[in-house]
Amino acid sequence: MQIDNIQNHYGIVFPHEYVEFQREADGQAFDVIENGEVIDWEIRFSALDEQFIVNNINLVDNVNPDPRRIIPFAWSVSSGNNYLLDYRKNSESPAVLVMVHEEAMVREDAESESETPEEAQQLLEENVREIAANFNAFIACLKARSSDQTE
Repeated sequence: MQIDNIQNHYGIVFPHEYVEFQREADGQAFDVIENGEVIDWEIRFSALDEQFIVNNINLVDNVNPDPRRIIPFAWSVSSGNNYLLDYRKNSESPAVLVMVHEEAMVREDAESESETPEEAQQLLEENVREIAANFNAFIACLKARSSDQTE
């Protein structure tokens, strides 16, 4: 099963709620709602298939502060923002982070602008911010998007 390969690659276990949500969502797009307002739209969840790891390596790892412990799982078609599970503090119930596409600094630039590896790491940490304490809190902010909606 592909999900086992993904979890083994990262050395993590996806939250049960995430796996169930993936099964139920089945390609559905969502909007992120905060205080009654849409803050990001057309969120798509990465398929848990053989391309999951390769896509993360190719598309997100160069701006990810910790590619082995912060796992991208969704993106916004409209903004390019990435949504990630952060396993650094809680391996059983990871927080959800957002990486704003237009503000993210790539690793190479962070390293060239910094005098120490610690400074470069801090610049990469600024690429992400927590938006939900766990996956359940995140899905509470999602609204299914109808297929005829356009922005």
